[in-house]
Amino acid sequence: MAVRNYRPSRPVREAPRRVPVATPPAPRSRRGLLVTKLIAAVLLFGASGLLYHVAASDDFRITNVVVTGSTLVSAAEIEQAAATNGLNIFWVRQGEVGHRLQAISAIQSARVTTVLPNRLEVRIVERAPVAVWQSGGTSFLVDADGRVLRATDQQVSLPTIHDVGTQAVQAGGKVDAKALVTTFQLQRLLPGVATLQPREFEYSPETGVTVLADTGARVRFGLDDDLEWKVAALVAIRRDLDRGGQRPELIDLRFKDRPYVR
Repeated sequence: MAVRNYRPSRPVREAPRRVPVATPPAPRSRRGLLVTKLIAAVLLFGASGLLYHVAASDDFRITNVVVTGSTLVSAAEIEQAAATNGLNIFWVRQGEVGHRLQAISAIQSARVTTVLPNRLEVRIVERAPVAVWQSGGTSFLVDADGRVLRATDQQVSLPTIHDVGTQAVQAGGKVDAKALVTTFQLQRLLPGVATLQPREFEYSPETGVTVLADTGARVRFGLDDDLEWKVAALVAIRRDLDRGGQRPELIDLRFKDRPYVR
């Protein structure tokens, strides 16, 4: 049997791969670089000119202030507090203007927007007055929290409280909110329960709320604690006084254990 000699085959060599080499960009010509710089300079000059025109032109200065939603505060007062007349519209900081307007005690919120070319729009939400507080010969509108909104010389259909104390009252300050609550509750309770019509409400820090009744008597209630009991006590006291034909000047109900009649 013939024996063949076995020769191992040689490994096949792969052809070397060619790696592409990035060709560096051709350097810009001096002429092209000068053109680019010239265009940039022209654009910068144009933008500067436009900015100067916008900043200096009277066309963009606030000359028209439009106010909506305001009844207690006049548009002239709002315009003065905004302090934007003559300002460039692009310099107006709307948030700061809104904060200045909310410093007015009658204003709850103020929304400020600018409208090109020269208009400022102000949307006002005012606090709601619930009573008239009279002090030192001046009438003030107050809200439910006792905040003094502003002085008024107009007749309004709101409960009126005469402050006979010595504490000064001014717009932006506060009065006793409990006195307001007491007044509102007595307005509801007295006609229905005690068949008594309040002619006037008085307040002082020392004695609270006093009602001048249609009978001529002054009924002192203090503040809003135990008002229903006090009104019921007033009914019983008036019944006893009517039986004896007595007409009291003062009924003091501030102290439950010892009502006082004079």
